[in-house]
Amino acid sequence: MPSSRQTSEDVETMRKAIPAALQPTALSRDATAATLAAHRRRAWAWLWGGCAAMVAGLAVGPSADEAGISWLNEVAVFCVGGGPVVMTVGVATLVNCRRMRRALMTRPWAACTAVAIPLGQGAPRVVLRDPVSGGLLPLTVRTVQQRYHLAAPGPGGVLWWCGDPRAGGVLAQPGGEQLLWARPTRAERARRSDVQAAEHKGLLSRAHPPQPQAVVSDEPIQHREPDLSYAAMAAAASRLVFPDESPGRPHRDPDVRTVPWWRIRALLEISQLWPTAVNALRALALVLAWLLVRQAGLPILLVAAVLCGINALRFGYGMIVGIPAVKALARATRAPVPVPKRYVLLPGPDDGLVLVLFPAHGGPTDLPEAAMEVNPPGTPRHPWSGMPPLVGTAELHGWLDDGPTVVPWIDGRPLWPRQPYESVNPNDQRDRDYFVALVGDTVPEA
Repeated sequence: MPSSRQTSEDVETMRKAIPAALQPTALSRDATAATLAAHRRRAWAWLWGGCAAMVAGLAVGPSADEAGISWLNEVAVFCVGGGPVVMTVGVATLVNCRRMRRALMTRPWAACTAVAIPLGQGAPRVVLRDPVSGGLLPLTVRTVQQRYHLAAPGPGGVLWWCGDPRAGGVLAQPGGEQLLWARPTRAERARRSDVQAAEHKGLLSRAHPPQPQAVVSDEPIQHREPDLSYAAMAAAASRLVFPDESPGRPHRDPDVRTVPWWRIRALLEISQLWPTAVNALRALALVLAWLLVRQAGLPILLVAAVLCGINALRFGYGMIVGIPAVKALARATRAPVPVPKRYVLLPGPDDGLVLVLFPAHGGPTDLPEAAMEVNPPGTPRHPWSGMPPLVGTAELHGWLDDGPTVVPWIDGRPLWPRQPYESVNPNDQRDRDYFVALVGDTVPEA
C-alpha cells in the first residue's frame, strides 16, 4: 500500500512536471469560480440571517413579555436561542470557503480515477488514483449529509482533485462544480481498508482519464477538433461503468398507456404533486397542534408550520407547471407511429442522463442530430437499476411539432425526459462544447 508520504511526493512530481507558466489554476475555470462565489454568498446569508434573528428576538422579546403576548415572546426566545446556532454554521462555512479558495488559487485541477467507499457510520470516503504515479490517496469528505451524493464518482469513475494530500483539498465532479472539502483519512486502519477496497474494485487497472488542463504540445487546445461521430461517441459510452445497484429484478412501473399517469412513479415526481400535498398537510397538522398546546409554550411548532407552508408554496408553483407537462408526456406515449433513431446514452448534468440521437439509417461517421436530457430508469435510491444498453435504437413516441413533446422508448420501457427534444447543429461551437463536456473530453480528435 502506498504511504501518505509517497502519495504526496507523487502528486508534487505531477504538479512540477508541467511548467508553472502553463499551469492554469483551478480557480481560473469560470464554473469553479462561480460555484465558490455562490458558496461564499450562502455562508454570509447564514451568518447575517442568524445575527438578524438574534437581534430581532432581543428587541421584540421584552416588549412582548410586558404586553403579555405569549406566542410572540416564545418566538423571540426561539430566535435568541437559534440565532447563534445559525451564525456558527455561517462562520464554519466561511472558513471552509477560505480553505477552498486557497487550494483553488494555487493548484490546477487533476482528473483522477476514483472509487467511493460504501457509506457506513460517519462522513463519505473516497480513494483517488494519482494520474501520473498511480499511487492511491484515501480521502474523507467534510460536508453535510444532503451533499454526500456529490462525493460518489459518476459512471465515468472520475473525480477532479485540487489540493495537498497532506493538508486536504477540493473534490468535484468533472467540470469543477459542486465543490467539496476533503482531508486525508486519518485512521491508519481505515486507510488500509479503503485502499484494499479500491484495489478489489479494480481501481489500479483503470485507464487514466485525460487531464482538464493538461499541456500536451505548443498547439492551443481550442484549435483541436474532437470527433463527435456516432462511432466515436459510442466508443466513449462503452468505457462507462454504471454501478450494479440492484442485483435482483429491476423495478418496473405499470404501462403508462393503460393506467392513469399518477400511477407512474417518475411522472408523479415530475408533477411535484406529492411533495406539495405532503408539505401542505404537515403545515396544517403543525398549526392544529400549536393551537391545541400553545398554552404549554411550544413556538417551534409554529415556526415549523411556517417552513412547511413555504415549502408547500414552492412545490405548488412547480406543480402548476408539472401537471400539464406530465399529462402531455402521457399523451405522447399513445402516439400511433413511433420514429426510430440510433442513440448513445451518456451521463448528463447533475444526476441525469443525456440521450444523443442519430439518424436511424446511416453509418459510423454520422453526427448527432438531436439530444434529450432524461431521468435514470431506476428508483431514487437506486437510480441506475435497470439501465438499458448505452448504444442502440430507440423509438420516439410523440410529436416533434408540439412543444416538441417526445418520449423515447428503449427495450419496451420509457425514459422520461427532463428537457424537450432539441435539434442540434454539430457545426455550432456551443453544441460541440456541450457534447465534448458530456463525454468528459474522451472523444478522439479528428
